[in-house]
Amino acid sequence: MKRITKWYSNRVKGTIPKGCQYCSLGSKLVLFITGECDSNCFYCPLTKERRNDVIFANERQIHSFSEAYDEAVMISALGVGITGGDPSSHLSRTLDYLSKFKDKFGREFHCHLYTSYSLSYDDLKALHYTGLDEIRFHPPYLLLTEEIKRSVLDAKSFSWNVGFEIPVIPDKQEEIQGIIEFAEIVNLDFVNLNELEITEENLLKLNKLGYHTKTNLSAAVKGSEEIALRILRNNRRKRVTLHYCSSSYKDNIQLRNRLRRRAKRYALSFDEITDDGLIVRAQIIVKEAKFLLNIKDALINDFEIPEKLVNIDEKNKMILTNWMLAKKYSSDLVKRFHHEISAIHIIHQYPHENGIITYLDPIFEEENN
Repeated sequence: MKRITKWYSNRVKGTIPKGCQYCSLGSKLVLFITGECDSNCFYCPLTKERRNDVIFANERQIHSFSEAYDEAVMISALGVGITGGDPSSHLSRTLDYLSKFKDKFGREFHCHLYTSYSLSYDDLKALHYTGLDEIRFHPPYLLLTEEIKRSVLDAKSFSWNVGFEIPVIPDKQEEIQGIIEFAEIVNLDFVNLNELEITEENLLKLNKLGYHTKTNLSAAVKGSEEIALRILRNNRRKRVTLHYCSSSYKDNIQLRNRLRRRAKRYALSFDEITDDGLIVRAQIIVKEAKFLLNIKDALINDFEIPEKLVNIDEKNKMILTNWMLAKKYSSDLVKRFHHEISAIHIIHQYPHENGIITYLDPIFEEENN
């Protein structure tokens, strides 16, 4: 009988799938290869904007492989997780990106893919030949059809890791158990059990079916975790790895570590990086771009701030600098440049160009601004 062990806020019986190990480090690029999918799962979390043929590399919308490559470099990626929508709905694009990642980073660059489709033997062969290391099947509505079974068995004929990844829907215990039994019989590598989440997009559908969040501060569905842990306990004697992945883990571990990796490359010399991977900096916002050089010169020559700690952002009409220096000299700056400066802010921001600002401290704002 295998022990159930704690892994961050998750629980696992067996060996953590390799793709999950890389994700925990924040070292997997999340490649959203398309939003298109015809499975129509009622619990799908995708927003309307993403339910189109769009591509994202992590949080950034892209239009070419070169942009995906740049994002992988920004987070010092050790692999890629290809998701959607369903990547198989645009298989030629998926194969193209997969091939290019392997060419750029080498065969050790770990690539896993999610699909809800019953892929043909030829499609699976193409994915394997191109270098896919791990494939994760998601039977829509948790219905293990003969077509899905056939596709899984075909996948088993290749030398890669094969498993299921499914949401733990509270009243679908019988279906989940059936998937685990099949995984055990055909000797799959893992079954990932994800805590079901409510999003803005699936809120009404899930509420109508009686699913609600477990707290006001959580997106996780009440009862999903308890059932997942019960399933793990009831299947401790099985060989197949069972991995319960909590909702909080995705934000507190995966996303945080990925942002930390990106922040190290994105940060300017004067930025601070928080434990959550956010950038802390100051913005000195001016009324017109023509004022930027004079204020920069004053910061360097009169306030004796090293030039490397002063950066002009002409597009957004602001000077970026260290937050402590801006706070120290804010009063003097406003007195001297009261006709030029409209605001001085200290911000916490996602490490992206025009990244989301999660905290703003307005240490100065013009009254009529």
